[in-house]
Amino acid sequence: MHYTQIDNLVPVILAAQGGDDEAMSQLLRMFNHDFNREAAFGKSYVDPDLKQELQIKFVYIVKHFDVEKHLAESSTNSSSRHQI
Repeated sequence: MHYTQIDNLVPVILAAQGGDDEAMSQLLRMFNHDFNREAAFGKSYVDPDLKQELQIKFVYIVKHFDVEKHLAESSTNSSSRHQI
């Protein structure tokens, strides 16, 4: 499953942040196509070292992502769009 096929990633991200290894694995699988595309940029093959670096950075970002702040900003932005 690709991340575009899921309506809301927040529960999966929160589970991963809470230490759920299966949730983190699910996120890595969802973004696998993107890792491969970026790791092959400018090459005719997927560079496995680059892919691994991307995955390590992704795990770090997921663990440190402030979901509450993102949701607050999203609701602020959507309500200001409706006022126009």
